Amino acid sequence: MTSTFKTVIAGILVLFLFTACAPSVKVRSDVAPDVDLSRYESFSFFNPMGIEDDQYSNLLGQHFRDAVSQQMSARGFTPADSPQLRVNVSVGAKDKVRVNTYQEPYVYGGYYGYSGYGYYGSPWGYGGTRTTVRQYTEANVYLDVVDAGTHKLLWQGVATFTLTDKMQKQLRETVFSTVESIFGQFPVAAPGQ
Repeated sequence: MTSTFKTVIAGILVLFLFTACAPSVKVRSDVAPDVDLSRYESFSFFNPMGIEDDQYSNLLGQHFRDAVSQQMSARGFTPADSPQLRVNVSVGAKDKVRVNTYQEPYVYGGYYGYSGYGYYGSPWGYGGTRTTVRQYTEANVYLDVVDAGTHKLLWQGVATFTLTDKMQKQLRETVFSTVESIFGQFPVAAPGQ
């Protein structure tokens, strides 16, 4: 094989592994009936947002403000002190347990070893039941867009995913990718989408 071919194959394998290991984010959204979000021009945030303390904007809150601002600006909305829209972000998490029970195969497929007289052992195994228990945290990110004048909820996007250690260590990247996933269902698309 040529070195270029080996490089291409290695790249495809790495891409496959990253895709296979990437956390699955499920997004759902809802928009108020008869609402045209494209007629709005400006936005700001609730102060504090649901993920922030009354006294200060924490780092997580700032990550969400930056990510949402990026998505809103890409769609033509401008930040304002007296906005037409206000955005709120809140999060929830539940510790869950997943129990999987499965039947082990009856046939293990192969002899056990080799002696001076040939192979010995049996290709037949004894089937059984195996149960695995896994604890995990399911996280939900709620993104609400509200009419600043009427205080009416116009749109809500929700992302649900299993929180991993890697996501917690790369918090900013996790926030930005989650917000991008949610805005994939926003009624006003960014140019090029």
